Amino acid sequence: MPEVPPWPDLADSTPGAAAAGVTWLRQVWAIDHLADAIEHASPALDRQVRALCAAEVPPARKTRRAVLSVVRYLHRMTGRATPFGLLAGVASASFASPAQVRWGTDHRPVARAAAEWLAGVLARLEDCPELLARLPVVANTTLMVRGDRLVVPYQPQARARGIGAVEVSLRYTAVVHAVIEAASTPIQMEDLAATIQADHPTAPGAKITAMLTELVQRGALLTSVRAPSTEPDALGHLVDQLDAVGAPTLGAVGGLATAVREVHSMLERHNQTPAAEGRQIRVAASTRMRELAPTTRHPLALDLRLDGTFVLPEQVAREVEHAAWVLTRLSAYPVGTPTWRGYHQRFYERFGIGSLVPLREVIGDSGIGWPDGYPGTVVPEPRSPMSSRDETLLGLAQRAALDGLDEVVVDEHLISALRLGPTQHRPPAHLEIGVRIRATSHAAMACGDFLIEVLNVSRAAGVLTGRFLSVLDPEGRTGLARTLTDLPGTDGDTVAAQLSFPPLDPATAHVTRAMPILPTVVSLAEYRTADERVLTIDDLAVGCDGHRMYLAAPARGLRVEAAGAHALNLKTHTPPLARFLIELSRAQCAQVTVFSWGAAGCLPFLPRLRYGRTVLSPARWRLEASDLPARGAPLVAWERALTVWRAQRRVPGLVYLAEGDRLLPLDLDRCGHRVLLRTHLASTPHAVLIEAPGVHDTNDWCGGRAHELIVPVVATEPASWPPLPTPTGARVVGREHTHTPAVCGVMLASLYGDVHRQDTILSGYLPALLAEFDEPAWWYIRYRDPDHHLRLRFALTDPARFGEMARAVSTWAEELNRIGLVRDLRYPTSHPEIGRWGSGPAWAAAEEVFRADSRALLVQLGQLCHPHRLALTAAHTVAITIAFTGSATAGMRWLLDHVPATAPTPVPRPVFAEAVRLADPRGGWACLRAAPGGAAIHDVWPPRETALAAYRRHLDGPHTQGIAVDDVLRSLLHANFVRASGIDFDGEATGLYLARAAALAWTARTTGRQP
Repeated sequence: MPEVPPWPDLADSTPGAAAAGVTWLRQVWAIDHLADAIEHASPALDRQVRALCAAEVPPARKTRRAVLSVVRYLHRMTGRATPFGLLAGVASASFASPAQVRWGTDHRPVARAAAEWLAGVLARLEDCPELLARLPVVANTTLMVRGDRLVVPYQPQARARGIGAVEVSLRYTAVVHAVIEAASTPIQMEDLAATIQADHPTAPGAKITAMLTELVQRGALLTSVRAPSTEPDALGHLVDQLDAVGAPTLGAVGGLATAVREVHSMLERHNQTPAAEGRQIRVAASTRMRELAPTTRHPLALDLRLDGTFVLPEQVAREVEHAAWVLTRLSAYPVGTPTWRGYHQRFYERFGIGSLVPLREVIGDSGIGWPDGYPGTVVPEPRSPMSSRDETLLGLAQRAALDGLDEVVVDEHLISALRLGPTQHRPPAHLEIGVRIRATSHAAMACGDFLIEVLNVSRAAGVLTGRFLSVLDPEGRTGLARTLTDLPGTDGDTVAAQLSFPPLDPATAHVTRAMPILPTVVSLAEYRTADERVLTIDDLAVGCDGHRMYLAAPARGLRVEAAGAHALNLKTHTPPLARFLIELSRAQCAQVTVFSWGAAGCLPFLPRLRYGRTVLSPARWRLEASDLPARGAPLVAWERALTVWRAQRRVPGLVYLAEGDRLLPLDLDRCGHRVLLRTHLASTPHAVLIEAPGVHDTNDWCGGRAHELIVPVVATEPASWPPLPTPTGARVVGREHTHTPAVCGVMLASLYGDVHRQDTILSGYLPALLAEFDEPAWWYIRYRDPDHHLRLRFALTDPARFGEMARAVSTWAEELNRIGLVRDLRYPTSHPEIGRWGSGPAWAAAEEVFRADSRALLVQLGQLCHPHRLALTAAHTVAITIAFTGSATAGMRWLLDHVPATAPTPVPRPVFAEAVRLADPRGGWACLRAAPGGAAIHDVWPPRETALAAYRRHLDGPHTQGIAVDDVLRSLLHANFVRASGIDFDGEATGLYLARAAALAWTARTTGRQP
């Protein structure tokens, strides 16, 4: 650990404070490794300090600001483990016995060209027409066409609060279209110009060149000098590309190309040299780089490879596993966030189950757009309503405060009280957990005498560790790569894919670079040559079932789970499309994060939460600036108030000052540390203080060093998702499957009103409307979007008849409105669910089933006396299953094999007995026919049986590829229930349960034995 000169008196405001501060700054800057670390982290601060040290009379205010900034950096160096330049480093670790911890001294900085500097060099090179003509280019894979504009999403734009995403659009002329088509695969720029010139011989060559240059500048065309994010050495890639086109021989940029190669050679030499000698190389390289391309930040990106051996006991690994599992069970979003639950519903309503929709079609304006809260959306990200989990945590925190408790032990009772999700957990396939270990020695750890504190949870394995693969020593790199390469997907047909893309802020590109880890890569907006391992936006489609959304590569027959191998902030620095793919991949999984207090997170005090040997959440205090005297008050008064506040709130001396994910260790018993806290409160309305026991204990297992252990965690079993069919190109749907009113052979009418009036409309008023038409082909379904409504779908013999039909339906609906049965009538666009039912003749046959089912249920609803609704549901379920499978034996077997053996809620015994009795096909459904209304209900089933048999023959045919037969039957039963009873998941599950009970009874009676 670095030896730091004692701080000056930060509370000193006398005239001599500036001189003391400068003296201290000179002492710090005399220690090379400290000055190097701060100079790399903040070149501006380095220049300021050197100017103050050289000044005869340093300004007091500037000196104080510089001293406070340097103190924070030095404190960060000793108190925060997150890798950042020379302030903190990385090393590989393992779990084994015996435990071993060794700290060496040969820590090696690994240097690369910083992204901001490299962006400046690339801009100079691409501005050279002579070089640009020689470079291969390719069309940006994320381009979209909107009207007569070619859209390049998304380009970075500096904003007051960081980087924002904005679109760039260009006129999509015939010439631009030709350029994009010709550059769909890499082509040399001068060859591209020649191709366009040949197609447009009258166009001036200079104008074509100018247009192509603008397309490069706007990001519509990408040149080969821009390395993909799976290339850790972007400067080396640039050197190779420049050499390939003979750039060093070009007069305009030959000197720059040669200098770039020299810089790269210096960095390679630096990375093979011990730290002491490497410093001189680094200084020379950075000086040369600044001459080539001035930059406000340091031209070098540095990572520090630590020299050490870290073998930890297996008990620590087991505790991390337990932490991952309990955090999964305690997730605030066990079935996805409100944003993605809403997006899933939008996708389901628009495209239906089973359809695979090209990615561009999904997010485009003609699709369903982006999830709420994404850049460009008008609806903000929804806030979660107060939940039972929030209420429990609020009570827990208040009881702890009232009882004077700093710690709450999490047990199974509390976990049950906090759970929001289903009984079956659906964890992500893998993730990473970052922990801090509290132990006096590695021997104590081996004996189980330790605590771990959860600091971080990543969205996937490799997110926190992936970018450091190229920094680790060969042995550590091989071990980690082996772990990350073998990551499982959500299920057997899902593969993990590494997402590669340029960030919104070019200056952060070096932190997104990671070696190729996974066999499959999803590449966005990058120059790449053809590679079968690489997927682009054109290869991807989105699908869903009733439980989850998924990303698929239909041509490969795979589902894809995409994740970046870096921890780039998804909301502020990640292009929306990349963020979409990352979030979509796990949208409906349990969202496993550090423990969330939910609505209780803003309370003045939160106790420590401990589960076994794991601190899930440390104790924390929220200090409002208004709790203490104002900024201009004397320091003595402020400190007196702080002492009182600490005593009232039981705040320990050792704490972390939290700013987002940045933690600054403070000892509130030391004056200088209290000054840092006061300085923080002068610029923010509150401070969050987190307990930091043992933060300065130099005798612990890590020698008092700040540390964070990142552990990849993989699910031992796949999540309990219902199976999905293998993706296939046959299930891909596009805009051509949209049925727009009045221009197609379908009219869809939606009637909105009270859900309880739907039966009345169907049985008492719909027959009169149907009687006005000559045998119309129609069917209905009850729907919710989220308002409940009836959907009536009419087939038109001629689209020109739309007006006539709409007039009749509107007249009918007007009367329903007049008598208080209907609130609203709409004629929406229709989107057939061909992904669920099939296309072409298969869809036509499915519609015949829907029509026959609708007619049958209309008769049932018209019966004044009839059996219990659940008993009829069971009978319909048995009848449809038998007709679909072809025999009573096959149908009953299917029900026994595919329906759960328990009901969601207890079924009254009379209803159970009636259902088992009526759902019996023996004797031509004799029991049903003998029931009140039963004969009329059964007499209209034969057309449905015929339609089901006809539709069944289409399955496994050319128009139903990728559709599972069992899924179709489940959908048929679901549709029948919704037509009969509406959307009621428990009622539907109960009806299936009763049908299974009837199948059990039938099997026992016909075979003489229980199945």
